[in-house]
Order: sequence, then C-alpha cells, then structure tokens
Amino acid sequence: MENLFRHQFKAKIQDGSLELFAKLLREKDGEINSQLARLNVGFFKLFQFNDLLFIYLESEITLSKFDLPSSFDGILMDWPGESGNRKFVSMLDIFHDAIPRSESVWRDSASPRESLGSIVYLRPEKYCSYVFYHFQLQEEGIRKFNKHYIIGAHENCLFSYQELPAVIDKTNHDRILSTNVSPENWVELMGEHFRPWPEGLDIEAAWKSMEEIFSYSSYPDNSGAH
Repeated sequence: MENLFRHQFKAKIQDGSLELFAKLLREKDGEINSQLARLNVGFFKLFQFNDLLFIYLESEITLSKFDLPSSFDGILMDWPGESGNRKFVSMLDIFHDAIPRSESVWRDSASPRESLGSIVYLRPEKYCSYVFYHFQLQEEGIRKFNKHYIIGAHENCLFSYQELPAVIDKTNHDRILSTNVSPENWVELMGEHFRPWPEGLDIEAAWKSMEEIFSYSSYPDNSGAH
C-alpha cells in the first residue's frame, strides 16, 4: 500500500436509541463491511462510551467524511458543519507518535495487538496549552513510545487510540523542532488540563477506556499495510 491515511470520527446516539443501535449493528455487519471495502478502508475500529461513538480507521484515500449505512441515520444525532449536517464529525489530529510512510511497513504479521480507545475531556481554558505541549512532544521526535498512538479532538472531547503491545517507530525522520524541552513531569502536568469526571479526577487514570463494539480489517493476519 503506497498511501495510508488515519482518521478519527465521533457520533452521538439519539436519546432512547441505544438498544436499537446495538440491534442494527448486529444485523448490518455485512453491509458495514461492504461499505468499508468500497471506501478502501483497510482497518476499522468502532468504540462506544455511553451514547457517544468513536471511530478509528486507516484508508488508502483521504476521507473528509464518514457514514454508517443509511439505516443508522434516524438514530444518530446531526452535527452541523460548513457543508451541512452529518452524522459523524471528523476529529482533529492533535497528536500522533508516528505516521505511516511508504518506505516502511505500518502493520506486520507479528503477534496480534489489542486495540484500545479512550476518552477524556479538557478544561476549555487549557485547550491551547494541551495542544502546545503535544505538538512540542510530537515534533521534537525524541520520546517515541507507541507508533499507533493518536489523539483526536472535537470541541474539548479527546479520543485516543493505541495498540498493545506497543510498537516503537525507531526510524529517524525529519524533526520540525530541534529542541528537547518537553516536561519530565508529564502525567502531573497533563492532569492539570483534564476536566474532572463526576466522581473526581485521578490523574494516573484520567482517560476512561471504551468498549470496542465493531472491528474490520482487510489485512491478512493483521498485516499487509505499508
């Protein structure tokens, strides 16, 4: 695969439609798979947190939008946007530990990895600070820890995706920043940026794990993506 693009999307289930959504998801799995194949999606994960849905996908083409089959439209909320209403809003990439490159293998056929989707909310007044620190960490290119790790943002909601066991991208790529000043007290500093949950905030476990409810891959044995 010469090109590989990573995307994250967010949707919200209508009030009172959780059971209907779960039922449709079971019934329409084949239709969803066919749609993903038509979009040249090679890898797809759908996570749920209460009435929120989060998608992580990898595709051969850039996808400016994404939709489940039309049978889901009536049970998903509308998000207004420049090009009109849509069911899934694209999340902004505000951090990635690595990017797929044509000269290297992105997914290999080694041991299977677990996919993890997590959610947290930022304090609105800390949004710029959070993005600043993550851009600095990303573009210094020194402290690599998991090449599949990515954070997407919509408003002050953050969705992180990662795979375990972690794979570290050790390739030396061009760095935008020549500094090495990212804070050492990272966990404590990030804890200051997160909005507390109703039960409070544990900075060591501020991100809440989500349930993976649908998965698709066109790669044999989790391999084949470059």
